[in-house]
Amino acid sequence: MDMFSPVLTAAQVLSISIGGLSLITLLSALVVLGICYAAIRLLTRLVTKALSRSRLEDALKSFVVSFVKAVLWLLTAVIVAGQLGISSASLVALVSVAGLAFSLSLQSTLTNVFSGFTILFTKPFSTGDYVEIGTTGGSVAAIGLFYTTLVTADGKEISIPNSEVCSTRVTDYTREPERMVELSFDLGYACAAGDVRAALLSAAAEDSRVLSDEGREPSVVVAAYKQGSVTYHLRFWVRSPEYWDAYYAVNEAARESLAAAGLKLAGEP
Repeated sequence: MDMFSPVLTAAQVLSISIGGLSLITLLSALVVLGICYAAIRLLTRLVTKALSRSRLEDALKSFVVSFVKAVLWLLTAVIVAGQLGISSASLVALVSVAGLAFSLSLQSTLTNVFSGFTILFTKPFSTGDYVEIGTTGGSVAAIGLFYTTLVTADGKEISIPNSEVCSTRVTDYTREPERMVELSFDLGYACAAGDVRAALLSAAAEDSRVLSDEGREPSVVVAAYKQGSVTYHLRFWVRSPEYWDAYYAVNEAARESLAAAGLKLAGEP
């Protein structure tokens, strides 16, 4: 005698439809999602480890990791959608439309992001450099994806949008290991050029920060003849971190050296 059995077979359970999708389809999609999740974690860990050994800025490393994760998750969405029977073409079209709308609404922000990526990739300056961006000068405290932060000599922190950094002239004062200092002095026509030259070179020679290597010797040139005075330029090379200390010290020593030689600056009684 046949008896009604409330127990369903495995095939019957897997054929149960939920929202138009069979249970086996949903389970297979979940399995694929789990595998993709594990793969994303593994690949992200490998990329992070590889970047940790590079010399890239931290902000660029973070950007690369985030970009890789976003691409992997997008691929995962396409794969899972295909497993569920959703047209991949339709999904890609939907993502494209959503991405376009998102990019238009955040155009200025995305401009700063891409500009930040350009700065981090091309490296016109590095963290710690003293730079002049447009009319703003300071030491680079941080290079982010949206802003570049400078700290001025008087302790002010200034954040400049990366799009402005990429569209203006940038001067890096510390990228090169050595810099030339140029000091100007106006003396009367009665002062012999040879005496002026000897006095200024003596002031430079007394400062240990002034370099005297071949091709880096201090020099004095006559720059201009003015009404009532002659302009002399004292030029010498120093290591970049010592620029301002040497500038002020030699500038002060030069006046004393000129006075010791009996030479007066223009306008002195």
